[in-house]
Amino acid sequence: MRKKRIQRFLVERIKSSASHIEISGEQCHYVLRVLRLQAGDQMILFDGSGSEWMAKIIDTKKNRLLLELEEKTTPDRESPIDITLIQSISRSQRMDLVMQKSTELGVSKIVPAFSSNTVVRIKEDKIEKKINHWRNILISASEQSGRTKLPDLMDPIKLDSDCLQKYKGDLSIFYDTTGQDSYAVNKPKEITVVIGPEGGFTEVEKTMAIDNGYSVIQSGPRLMRTETAPIMALSILQYLYGDLSN
Repeated sequence: MRKKRIQRFLVERIKSSASHIEISGEQCHYVLRVLRLQAGDQMILFDGSGSEWMAKIIDTKKNRLLLELEEKTTPDRESPIDITLIQSISRSQRMDLVMQKSTELGVSKIVPAFSSNTVVRIKEDKIEKKINHWRNILISASEQSGRTKLPDLMDPIKLDSDCLQKYKGDLSIFYDTTGQDSYAVNKPKEITVVIGPEGGFTEVEKTMAIDNGYSVIQSGPRLMRTETAPIMALSILQYLYGDLSN
């Protein structure tokens, strides 16, 4: 019989001296009503600090779960390189896919950006709701992929020189279909990746990137969708400099 997969959940920061933890609200409802876990069942908990705990349900009540923390471990699942993804905002499902897959591929920080050809505009009163929606995707992807830290999600920002300077890394890459530069020989510790919108970058934006010290690298011989490009880029970077080389 195939072994049942133990579910992972993000929880509030767990104190070093804690032996038990309570879960309530929507998370409790999901565990009891959707997964139908019971007293005696195990879960894996992580709090974004880099550690995770094997925990056992010891008491279930209507709106509360009490779990015993059994074993704490610090698995090595986070990327050795710090990657910041500056992603031009795209339509709903496409942007959701970027959030999910970039988390699975070990990105450290995501910066949603409005570039010149960005079609999507988010009203001021809708920004917080959109950020919460994206953050929930990051949480779900981290739970599924085994990550012990959540990527940082920044507020949407205009793609300009200030943005490029603020998030510049040891290696800063501006992906474009007309790029000529190549990848760095030396292994960088901090990498910034800029991905364009569905309509691509303008010549002004490319010049701005070069002026700010970014390498304009060709995204490949085929035209990629804006949600495909970051998957390609992060996979290459993790292979060259990160933890996918083996």
